Amino acid sequence: MSLLRAVREEKGLHQTDVAFALGRPQSFVSKYEAGARRLDLLELKDVCDAVGVELTDFVRRFEAVLESSPEAKRNSRGRRRS
Repeated sequence: MSLLRAVREEKGLHQTDVAFALGRPQSFVSKYEAGARRLDLLELKDVCDAVGVELTDFVRRFEAVLESSPEAKRNSRGRRRS
């Protein structure tokens, strides 16, 4: 599940709620949650505002997800620590 979807659902919102707040169609929200569309930083800020989460909090959660991913763990095994 995408982090954007998880955050939206934690707030008890539907895709249509977020789309309305953004002035966009529901398909816009669906596409970025599915990974079919990427958001630039300004769009991400608008989405965070629409769901009621601080952009910095979202980024921290995103980084935590990346760090806990299997690929991140594989990549960190080969790195030397200084």
